Amino acid sequence: MATRTRSAPRSRPQGLQLRISLLDSRPLVWRSVVVPETIKLPKLHQVIQAVMGWHDSHLHEFVFPTGHYGEPTEFDEPGSVHPEAKVALNKVLGGGWNTFQYQYDFGDDWQHLVQVEDVLPPANENGSAVRCLAGANACPPEDVGGLIGYAEFLQALADPKHEEHESMLEWIGGPFDPRGFDLDAVNVRLARVRV
Repeated sequence: MATRTRSAPRSRPQGLQLRISLLDSRPLVWRSVVVPETIKLPKLHQVIQAVMGWHDSHLHEFVFPTGHYGEPTEFDEPGSVHPEAKVALNKVLGGGWNTFQYQYDFGDDWQHLVQVEDVLPPANENGSAVRCLAGANACPPEDVGGLIGYAEFLQALADPKHEEHESMLEWIGGPFDPRGFDLDAVNVRLARVRV
């Protein structure tokens, strides 16, 4: 009589606690988020969009010491951007690297530094594998014009006598608090990302 051998149960991946900082932003916009080490780059893109507050309206790219990953376009030099679809974070972070960059919206040129802050035990079966732990300050609005445009936007909003104050209030749809950060709202958005 033949017997079946049971395969060993797959162990759950460890968690990586990542600190995502929007470079050169004033005030500094940052988030601390936990993801599984095996997260694929397209899902990590969705996580970053959710925690930072972006709307996924533009192109993005990951920059690792081993290369650039994203969705190659006809404007990219052949071979300069590798397809991200099946690439797991722990595979491109090999070799002891613990930082990489995430670029979003090549027109506004939002540069994010992503640092591995900690390696955590696997999430328990009832725990969320992806969650935001902390953060500070509001993400700039989409299409504000990069860092320079954001500084001008904040200046116009802060001064009711500024010639563009009313038009900026109308454009953004009401008051905007650059220091605003709602951890619960971020985690509600994250819950929609299926990892």
